[in-house]
Amino acid sequence: MKKRVLAGRKIHPIGLGAMALEEYGEKATEGQAIELFRFAVNSGIELIDTADAYGVGRSETLIGKALTEAQKEKIIIATKAGCIRMLGVLWGKDCSPTHIKEAIGESLQRLGLKKISLYQMHTIDFRVPLKESLLAFKELQDAGLVEHIGVSNFSLKQVKEAQEVIEVASVQNNFNLTHKNDEKELLPYLTEKKIPYLPYFPLGSGRMYVIKLLRDARLMKIADELKITSAQLALAWILNKWPTAIPIPGTKSKQHLLENMKAAEIELSPDIIKKLDALF
Repeated sequence: MKKRVLAGRKIHPIGLGAMALEEYGEKATEGQAIELFRFAVNSGIELIDTADAYGVGRSETLIGKALTEAQKEKIIIATKAGCIRMLGVLWGKDCSPTHIKEAIGESLQRLGLKKISLYQMHTIDFRVPLKESLLAFKELQDAGLVEHIGVSNFSLKQVKEAQEVIEVASVQNNFNLTHKNDEKELLPYLTEKKIPYLPYFPLGSGRMYVIKLLRDARLMKIADELKITSAQLALAWILNKWPTAIPIPGTKSKQHLLENMKAAEIELSPDIIKKLDALF
């Protein structure tokens, strides 16, 4: 499968989501996380997605420690602002211009960067007019601190509203075989406009949901017939259906990372795609 375009670069169709190292199950140790990030880049990963809220900044810090300056220039490090962690645990929202402008300085310092390739508005904050939030991102872009601006957890209506203020470089939403809401309107629009789509939780959200999806007997049967894993099948389904999609599965396992990357080599027939569409 050909490389896909994100933030003006051609990259591997599978990225690495950093959230899993911080937020689900037992956290990776500093050494484990650093080793995985280095292994990922050396194995051909060209997109690492994180956020200032993951591990309350720890995720960004570990990426900054793990990668050399040359490696950071070689790949896209995408991060986000707009979600906050109250008491270090509870999730909240703050997309005020003041917070956005403060957050980028902290992210740049933790990541060891002078400029962020892809800076994403993490969520909608209904207390703040969307235009005000996006104009803050635009100011950072105009100041040379951000190359491209993306959005996350946006509906089609909100994406179109955002396009009136900024050039939307990407949309990152929850999407997988069991969570297909974006197929109705958003994905056809992004495909038409050639806007990159970054599906998070492409294998399901949370450990129990991932296990439930990947151990589904019907999915496993199709995967076995194709001599691939259930995870590879779930990722290949996304890649074969949606030409601007770049899934960002998270993992703590080097083996799973390599298996995920190989999903980009799998071509599914229209019949297989129809079968998968009908499963959930």
